Formats: sequence, structure tokens, C-alpha cells
Amino acid sequence: MKRKVRSFVSVPALLLILAFNSTAQDTLGRVAKQHEPYTITVALEFMKKNRNTMVRVLSAVSAPEPNAHATGFMVGDGLVMTSYHVVSGNLSARKKRILGFKADDDLEVKVYVNNCQARVLKVDPEADLALLKVCTVKQTQRPTFRETPSQDEPLLLIAQPGSQKLIRRGNFNGSYAFGGYQFLSVKIDGQDGFSGSPVYDNKGDIVGVFSLYDWKRGVALLSPGAKVQQFLAEYDAGIQSHP
Repeated sequence: MKRKVRSFVSVPALLLILAFNSTAQDTLGRVAKQHEPYTITVALEFMKKNRNTMVRVLSAVSAPEPNAHATGFMVGDGLVMTSYHVVSGNLSARKKRILGFKADDDLEVKVYVNNCQARVLKVDPEADLALLKVCTVKQTQRPTFRETPSQDEPLLLIAQPGSQKLIRRGNFNGSYAFGGYQFLSVKIDGQDGFSGSPVYDNKGDIVGVFSLYDWKRGVALLSPGAKVQQFLAEYDAGIQSHP
């Protein structure tokens, strides 16, 4: 009889867990719909440094020809956040060869958002963050940020390394030390072009920005949301002190 009682008790518990997970997924779905418009493509045009004068002149007057893409998201009127390594011009030897360059070529990069060249306003190489000034008239409020999520908390990534939005769902996996800096990690699918993507909790707060991916462990490394908030606060303070 006791065994039967336990089995009946476990069924409502299981249903409660399933209902909770379903509610969490529905909430993340609403977050995705609400925040999708603020995620955009960061188009990149890599080229060799120290080109001759004629080539530089022709490049300046010709139409942009992006050969790579990443992701960014709007953090204010005309302001877009992405990853520092996206705009640094630094590529691995493998990616250089994919783009048709030699492994030892020194590269530079032009950054475009909405077919307009963007200007880098501020960078933090250690935290892998960059702030861009872009051509846009869209009114955008500053997003809200959150510190470390709870273990296994459901999270949502919105990327756009091209013409389409890509949504990925995952779970918080804990802190992750890399290169002397503390990142957050999320158990989630990743791919090229996700760098600079915002990762949200079920309230729509940004918990971090996609930076790197550990293919062996299947986890994304995020620049923490608290660090992003501090980065933007420093930018705002600089604007106020030098109007």
C-alpha cells in the first residue's frame, strides 16, 4: 500500500515540474518576441593592412563588401553593444584562411550596421566588450541588466549574424575563469556569428553578452551583465564630463 501511495504522490509532483518548465519556456518566448527587434547584424569587412594608396582610395569610394558577420544589440539611441574581438581585426589563422587570407597576414576591419559604417566609441579588451556609434534614428531605451543567475536557470540567446534572427535556449552553468578574467557560462548551442549576442533571463534582463564558446564542454562564455552595465556607466560618465 505504501508503495502505491508513493507512486500517486509522485505523479502530482511530476506534473508540477512539467507545468513549471512549460511556464518558464512560455515566458522566455515572450521575452524573445519583445527583445528581438533590438538585436541586429554587425557586418565586417576584413582587409589587409598597409595596402597601397590606390587600393585604399578605391576601397574608400566603393560599396561595402562584408566578408563576415557577428551580432550586436541596441543599448541607446545610435548605440550598439557587441564583443571587442568582433571589431578588433584579430582573427585566428583558421578563420584568416577561410576568408582567403594567409595565416600571417595583418588585417584591419571596417564595421557596418544597417549598411552604414559604424564608429567604435569605447572598448574593454579584457571583458571583451565594444560600444559602437551607428546610423539610426530608432528610439531605444537602455536595457536592464542582472548579476549572476541561479544554477540551471533557463536563459535565452538572441543572435543575428545575417538576415535572420536565431533563438537559442539554454541553462546557466556557473562561473568560468578564462584568460585571467571571470566569465559566466551557459549550457547552450553556439555557432560562428553569435559573438556579441545578448542573453536574457525570463524577466527580460540581460545576464551577459556571448563572447566565446567551449566546444568540448558545449558551453558559451558570457561577459557578465554586471560588467556590461559598469562599462556603459563609465561611457555615460565620460560623456557628462566632456559634453
